[in-house]
Amino acid sequence: MINVILHALPIAIVASTPLLLAVEGELVVQRAGMINLGIEGMLLVAAMTGVIGQQLTHSVAAGFAAAVLGALVVAALFGIFAIRYRADQIVTGTAVNLLALGATGFVYQALRGGELFFVPPMTEWVQRLVVLLGWIVFPIALALLLWMTRFGLRLRASGENPEVLERVAFYRWSALAIEALLAGMGGAFLSLALSSGFAENMTAGRGFIALSIVIFGRWKLRGAIVGTALFGIAAALQYTLQAMNIGLPFHLLLALPYVLTLLILCGIAGRVRAPESLGRN
Repeated sequence: MINVILHALPIAIVASTPLLLAVEGELVVQRAGMINLGIEGMLLVAAMTGVIGQQLTHSVAAGFAAAVLGALVVAALFGIFAIRYRADQIVTGTAVNLLALGATGFVYQALRGGELFFVPPMTEWVQRLVVLLGWIVFPIALALLLWMTRFGLRLRASGENPEVLERVAFYRWSALAIEALLAGMGGAFLSLALSSGFAENMTAGRGFIALSIVIFGRWKLRGAIVGTALFGIAAALQYTLQAMNIGLPFHLLLALPYVLTLLILCGIAGRVRAPESLGRN
């Protein structure tokens, strides 16, 4: 079994990179006092706009830029209602997800007759660069930003005790912008590197898994990385076990990473301390 896990580890690192980027973005947003269920919609829209951007320009860089722009639009929509008008964050995030799912599905069905949603494989060095950014560079940068700068202190204060700050909205908008950047890259990597293009609902709940991993990681980057790695290993392990033909039903293996996530959350329930003002307007 150890050999199987070691064999699955490289696959897990690459395959879970979009999830890790989403986790890092959601961690920043929750540290600022918001619960953005719309992270699933951000990933989905970014996956589509990334493919469209690359198809129109024949540039991977433009594809990533278009993906980030798409995620920014979704983040702005969430922020207008959740920050500007102080709407319920859970309801707003759910509505954003439904809108993103419907909009991307409509565009996909309307344009699927052509080759718009198919892209050539991303070069290996670009994949390695994004993996390096997601697993090493961004975690270090975010750790320094959140815990070693005045900006980070105030951003975290907006999630712990916003009454002491004068510009809470500014720090929450900043957190959403950071999340859009990371989720945009995650969505682009999902469609441009891990897939050959865009497909309906291709995020497959990664945004919701990201929310659970943030809780598992106790709103710390180190814990978030560990949680993502566990989920990634479980996801890669199911493919390895399928290839080994060990006799377990396909659907049971497919559910393995999600069952593991649920068990982990059940095990830590009641043992974590969230930011004091998380989800409050």
